[in-house]
Amino acid sequence: MKRVSIPLAISLTLIAAALLSTGCKQNSKPRITRMTVSPACGVVPVEVSATAYASGGDESGNPLGGNNNLEMNWDFGDEGTGTTSVAYHTYAEPGTYNVVVTAVDPAGESASATLPVTVLADSLVVEASTDFPAGTLTTADTVHFAAAISSCDVDFPAVPGDAVKLSFRWQMNDAAHHVYTSPHPAFRFTTVGEYDVNLTVTYAAWAVTRHRTIHLSVAAPGAN
Repeated sequence: MKRVSIPLAISLTLIAAALLSTGCKQNSKPRITRMTVSPACGVVPVEVSATAYASGGDESGNPLGGNNNLEMNWDFGDEGTGTTSVAYHTYAEPGTYNVVVTAVDPAGESASATLPVTVLADSLVVEASTDFPAGTLTTADTVHFAAAISSCDVDFPAVPGDAVKLSFRWQMNDAAHHVYTSPHPAFRFTTVGEYDVNLTVTYAAWAVTRHRTIHLSVAAPGAN
């Protein structure tokens, strides 16, 4: 059997170590392997539980990396923070927030992941509007009404198909008591006067009903 000299063996060992330190170090950067935030949507105040799993990381100069010496940092998007693998936070204001978790190893290498959280002011948020935002029009004008509805599983009209989950009732409160059940009706008031148009939206799946009112001042054409 051919023997390898001691100096050659030492050289091979040093070369192998160098290859490990250069070739594997790139793969030792941290990675976020899984991230969850629950619930992803709720009505204020919303307490969320956030969990992150990470691997990799250059642990104390080990060229093979490590996964038990990572610093975890959370940014909940409203100045709330956390520093553990499992963090808890309560949102006190409505809005859409990006939850960001960052894993940092001792060498300063890092990896991040992001998930959104939606915080609603109400379980069914209803907005009513017209193409006369000042609320003044004439009997010659046709006014177009619009409704925007959001909840944790409804987003209309951004998702047009969500209209089937809702029922709409627009009451014009004119002399003829016109009522419309479409999300976006159009109507022309034929009599001068002040009108409170009432919108009722019902989400049967949650047994929730909300009301909104739009006040309109209708004048004769050419009236100042």
